[in-house]
Parts: sequence; C-alpha cells; structure tokens
Amino acid sequence: MLSIILYLLVSVTGQVIFNLPRPLPKFITTTDYFIQSDPNEPYQSIANFGLKPEWNWDSLIEQVKSLPNHKLFLLQRHGEGYHNIAPTNYSRHDWNCNWQLKSGNGEIEWEDARLTSVGQGQITSLRKQISLTKQFPQPQAFYVSPLRRTLETWDLTWRQPNQSPLPMIKELARETYGIGTESKRHNKTYIETNYPGFIFELGFSEIDNLWNPDFHESEQHRNYRSGKLLQELFNENEENYVISLVAHSGLIKSILQVIDHRKWPMHTGELIPVVIGMTYQSEIYELDDPWRSLSDVCKISSSLIE
Repeated sequence: MLSIILYLLVSVTGQVIFNLPRPLPKFITTTDYFIQSDPNEPYQSIANFGLKPEWNWDSLIEQVKSLPNHKLFLLQRHGEGYHNIAPTNYSRHDWNCNWQLKSGNGEIEWEDARLTSVGQGQITSLRKQISLTKQFPQPQAFYVSPLRRTLETWDLTWRQPNQSPLPMIKELARETYGIGTESKRHNKTYIETNYPGFIFELGFSEIDNLWNPDFHESEQHRNYRSGKLLQELFNENEENYVISLVAHSGLIKSILQVIDHRKWPMHTGELIPVVIGMTYQSEIYELDDPWRSLSDVCKISSSLIE
C-alpha cells in the first residue's frame, strides 16, 4: 500500500509533490555491542561479526530483550550482481549516460540484475560463516527487497527445508531507484513464478510503480524511506527481537545514517548486525532535495572525466 502512496506523491517530473517535512519516530543505536558501531574502534577485519569480546550472542539477545523497544537487526547486502561488474567495461560517462539505461549488452543482463557466480560464492561463504558462529541468533522474521539479486541472496543464505517463517518482500527495502535499469524490478507475477517461497507485503503492486526512467531518487528521500521501513518493521514485530533484512548498499547506508551509526562500508555479500531502538521522540525528514535527471547525472560524469 505504501508503494502506491509513494507513487501517487511523485509527479511526472519525478519530484515529490508534497515535499513538506515529514515526521517519523527517532531511531537510535548504541556503541556497546559491536565494533562496527563504535567510532572509537578502528576500521579493521573483524571476527564473530564484530561482537565485542565482553559479550556472547546469548547474553546479547538477553540484553536486547530487556531493553524497551529495541531489536537486533541483521542487515545484509546482496552478493555481487551483474550490475556490479558491468560498469567496468565502460567509461564512467558512457555507463551513466548510455549503458545503464539499457537492459544489457548482449553478453550480460544487468536490468534487475541476478547474482554472478562470484556473488553466489560470497553468499555460500557467508552461510558457512553463520553456521560456524557459536550461538549465532536465528532470525524470527525475514524481510527482503523485491529485486532478483536480493531474493537469490536470501535463498542462498537462509533457506531451509520446510522454511518458517517465510521471508516477506518489502517494496521499501529496495535500492535507490530510477534511470538505471538495475534498480527496476520485475512484476509480481514474474517474482511469484520464478522465486517461490516468498510472501508479499499487503498492497504489493503487480507492476513497478516506483521506478522512473527519467529521475533518480534523492538520498534525502531514501533516508526517509529507510526510516519508514524501520517503523514498519518495528510495528510488525512487537514480540520478535531478531530481524533479518536482505537489501542493498544504498538502503543500508541510509539505515545507518537514520540511526546515527558511524559510516561502515558494506561490500557485496556482507552482513552487519546492529541493535536499533525506536523511541517515542519524533524526527523530521526534509524532502526538498530535487531528484537527479539523466542530464544531471551526465553533467556529473562529464565533470569527472580527466
């Protein structure tokens, strides 16, 4: 339903019509549990998914359960997709101004890109790492972006015989959308046919009502969308405290920004655990930044050519 509302709020020029500031609950995190969340810890290779040595996973879960309105989120970026490798075949300008608008080049397809063999291997390794991690918490709810690379990533990471609970596809969980075909999803019927074993959120539209060939979603709007997603996940999981979300680098970047987490690079096939709290305070999201047009994207690309 929200995807339809967002679509109706966007004019034919790609700009949000009602761009007044919008309130959402304020989300917070803490530096107590994970190296990634602590700005006093250096960026480094981390063991045990960054859990600080004074904690184990069981004690962490008990701590999260004792905190009002807090949950452990397992934020996972998809494995390498064909859209990740395709730009290396072209100059930045040629990719941004021409090739990203196409479905592929006759050899590979990057529209709603699937995982490469490297990406599949990354996720297979992640699944093994999870299985070898003592006491690693089992998610009580699964959410996933509707794009093919995230659906395939979820399958390779979490799928079990007689899977329960089933993963829910969330429109708000998708990557920054517009212009490039890698951010355009297939229709609902295609997803149902080719990716069985997922359920759709209420109101999920048959066609992609969000993707626009002429305009690229602003980071400001993506941040608002991330906050709205967190609000929905909290509201849908009053009794659950371990939530899995398989999404994209841009979406995860926005979630970390919304909760005031330090910047953390997310490579393909990686997972970052974060404890997030939803407060009773409000956060105002400004929505007045323009969405970039293809012309804007090309100007930026041209200015970077040496």
